[in-house]
Amino acid sequence: MPSRTVRSSSRLDTGLLLACVLLAVVALALPDRLREPVATSVRRTVLAPLLAVQQRMESMRAAILVRDDAMRATAELTAQAMAAPGLEQENEALRRMLGLAGRLRSGFVVAEAFRPSGIVDDYTLTITAGARAGVAAFAPVVTADGLVGMVESVDPSTSIAITWAHPDFRVSAVSADESAFGIVQPHLVPGAERYLLELRGVPFRASLDSGTLIVSSGLGATYPRGVSIGTVIGELPTTERWARTYLLKPSVLPSSLSSVLVLLPSAVAAGVGNVWTDVSAADSAIRAIVAASDSAARQAAMAELRARRAVLDAAADSARADSALAGLGPAPTVRAPATTPVVPPSTPPARMDSVRRPPPGGAR
Repeated sequence: MPSRTVRSSSRLDTGLLLACVLLAVVALALPDRLREPVATSVRRTVLAPLLAVQQRMESMRAAILVRDDAMRATAELTAQAMAAPGLEQENEALRRMLGLAGRLRSGFVVAEAFRPSGIVDDYTLTITAGARAGVAAFAPVVTADGLVGMVESVDPSTSIAITWAHPDFRVSAVSADESAFGIVQPHLVPGAERYLLELRGVPFRASLDSGTLIVSSGLGATYPRGVSIGTVIGELPTTERWARTYLLKPSVLPSSLSSVLVLLPSAVAAGVGNVWTDVSAADSAIRAIVAASDSAARQAAMAELRARRAVLDAAADSARADSALAGLGPAPTVRAPATTPVVPPSTPPARMDSVRRPPPGGAR
């Protein structure tokens, strides 16, 4: 049965095709005066459903194209919105790098940093500067925020550097106020705390508060003195009774690096001064000034509000007094008593420049 149905359908299709071809030949053979009326009648009868379907398909195609354009525009806007914070952070990092370069003035090489292909950890970085630029092994790698690590191997145009997250990383360190010395190494524990540092070997008599800045001490001739390493989070419990161990928050995250500075041997020998510590102190001072200005602004605003409240209270008291007086009516007029004596008409008034004399006959 199915084969017969298929055969009959194919025969019907073939017949329709032959009929269409025949009609087309007849239409072409018609004279011009009859060709247009026949074509018009065919379009209005036989081809009308097909033309309606074609119009609907064109409308659907146009709607699909408009929707695709709208989705494409939305995707581009979303991508731009997602990339904007990254670009802003990258621009901010570049501005900070330019500021660091201006403070150092010389003795460094600016390079891009990225992870080697196939490596997903934060232990090593590939730097686009090598021996041709003056980079040597054990050269410190830094950013505007602080220490990244050191160069491990050098090629003519590239270098491989290890970060502070590498298990073999060590640096002699000191607190910014020089109250405690120690050795900084990675905090080798699983989980999120893996990306922290330890300050080990601190004398037991030295106590560091949370937030204390730790910088390189300059001992060992690898890292110059004063490069920011991290800040103290808290003390770690240990079995050692003669030394303390502190947990540090690193100043730099290797996973977010795009550009670095490689210090040349001349800069390491000459030192970097207080480039990082001065910036940290300036940031702390700015935060203190902002906090003080906010406090002063709040105090001034409160004083202004109190003054306005006093003026409003005085105006209210005055209004209440006026209302009370208006309810009592006008005050009575009080006249003062006359103090001028009334002189009888028969007695002449005495003059101030005369003396009263006695009457004639000696009567007194």
